[in-house]
Amino acid sequence: MPAQKFSRRYLNRHKKSAQLWRRAAKITPGGVESNIRFFKPHPFLADYGDGGYIYDVDGNKILDFMMGFGALFLGHNDRDIALEVIKQLESGSMLGITTELYVEYIETIQKAFPSMKKVRLCNSGTEATMHAMRVARAFSGKDKVAKAEGAYHGAQDYALQSLEFDHATLRKMDGYKPVTYGRGVPKAIRDTIVIYPYNDIEGTAEILEQNQDDVGSLIIEPVLCGPGVITPKNNYLKKLRRLTSKMGIVLIFDEVLTGLRIAYGGAQEYYDVRPDLTCFGKIAGGGFQLAGFGGEAQIMDVLEPGKGFKFGTFHAGTYNGHPVSVAAGKKCLEILGAHPEYYTNSNALGRQLFSGLQDLADDRRIPAWVEYVGTIGNVYFTTKDEMNSFRDTFGTNEKRWWNWFIHCLGNNVLFGIPNTGERAFISAVHTEEDIEWALEVADAGFAAVAKQARRQRERAPPLKLQAVREQAGLYGETPAPPSV
Repeated sequence: MPAQKFSRRYLNRHKKSAQLWRRAAKITPGGVESNIRFFKPHPFLADYGDGGYIYDVDGNKILDFMMGFGALFLGHNDRDIALEVIKQLESGSMLGITTELYVEYIETIQKAFPSMKKVRLCNSGTEATMHAMRVARAFSGKDKVAKAEGAYHGAQDYALQSLEFDHATLRKMDGYKPVTYGRGVPKAIRDTIVIYPYNDIEGTAEILEQNQDDVGSLIIEPVLCGPGVITPKNNYLKKLRRLTSKMGIVLIFDEVLTGLRIAYGGAQEYYDVRPDLTCFGKIAGGGFQLAGFGGEAQIMDVLEPGKGFKFGTFHAGTYNGHPVSVAAGKKCLEILGAHPEYYTNSNALGRQLFSGLQDLADDRRIPAWVEYVGTIGNVYFTTKDEMNSFRDTFGTNEKRWWNWFIHCLGNNVLFGIPNTGERAFISAVHTEEDIEWALEVADAGFAAVAKQARRQRERAPPLKLQAVREQAGLYGETPAPPSV
């Protein structure tokens, strides 16, 4: 829990939220819809969203850089999308039969992702990665899938491997091995997943070569977002494409987060790399439940119906291609396709916000590294000057991050998903004025963190303070602040 002085304003501004959350906690685990939505001292409850802001049940107007976990690139309550939804509701909310709208949606998203020659829809990013991995296994004839350490590919069992673990586990580990996240995931699943190091092409190649008889596919977040935001370095994605092609391994890009965000065509457009399969979601639904996967025709054709239980590959879902979601998603895709300036403008705001956060942290002499690409970014409170892998995030000062985050939220700026391993998102509806205000609030948060660090140094025993000074190297004669 954050220090009381950092959370005091937040608590004072969210008293009704506290009451409602306690009520919810009696009837649903944690009082929230999913584990990631819970945070201490308690979550706030939303009333409605508009543009780049959330209005909560206490009447606070909160500048939102979480934006529906990244799904709302056009902001809350976009009127054009809402009108399409209303229009579709007049024709039926659930039909259960293929519609012309479904066909039109797929043709539209193929304009953004030309690599997807054939496409299927589902309802969440979790479903998209689960089915893409199944399709890849069916096509390759090999059971094992390679996954980057620290990558998040949804809440399905096969993806919950080496998503997160602690220092003690890392110290005991020799190389890269699957570590199951949480209870309830069958231990046998670990044997179907091979872990490789993101941004290390030599290490990745070595692991794939060691497992080449069993690994038929590799899934990757092109921008590693499981531990926050870590961008590909030194043409890692291009080298990975060449490596997997040479070895006959199906390359799956999980673009649930990056698709339609860092570019209209996602990371594969931004980094000029063509995968074999692509998973998409979030922005693709225009704020509604829609996701999907697609790729080379010969790979996707394993889903052709009529092959029977022995030779077929199964994909189903009652709400696949749900007309309301498809109507919303199609309108969102059309808007983004017609307005390339949205990407130019929002990416410029991303540079303004994230580079501004780095400058402010440096000015306050707070050891931090801000990693970002386009409109997604994260602040790591660390002495490292670059983030290349999941393991680079070990040793970040989570308490300091949380004190800064809750201080900002107490001043009505939500700097992304409330977890040190998550990230902030900018939307096409945010403005320069929003960014300027956010930086003012962030600076006050950095100042408060720096003030607490100074007080801790002043209270530190002489020998301990001397040890801190001797170990400090980042700021010359001034010691780097110890952990808060």
